[in-house]
Amino acid sequence: MSVSLFSLAAVFAASVVASMGLGGGTVLLLYLSFFSTLSQPQMQSLNLLLFVPTAALSLWLHRKHGLVELSLLPGCIAGGVLGGILGSLLSNRLDPALLQKAFGVFLLLIGLRELTGVMKPLYKKFRHRA
Repeated sequence: MSVSLFSLAAVFAASVVASMGLGGGTVLLLYLSFFSTLSQPQMQSLNLLLFVPTAALSLWLHRKHGLVELSLLPGCIAGGVLGGILGSLLSNRLDPALLQKAFGVFLLLIGLRELTGVMKPLYKKFRHRA
């Protein structure tokens, strides 16, 4: 995969969206799926790698604005690092086709959860009108 302005823009957009907690990893994986020749484990590893600087910048900005509970920070960092390492090792041992299907199901479940989260307040709002 060659580096182009389009590639840099896609990585930048994914990083910005990820720093806001809005699914930047999904944006990056979609870009890599359509515009690169990387394998599924390589794409997932690159996705995990992108989150290191993105998470560091996001943590600094959130801390600057007083949005970080410092007492929870060590456990969150340890869990994130351990989960990233174990997930990366596991993804390299599993069949890529199985990973694709599992990730697709995971994205579908997350999407449904987000959709129901949006729909519940609307449902309550319209239900109380009657």
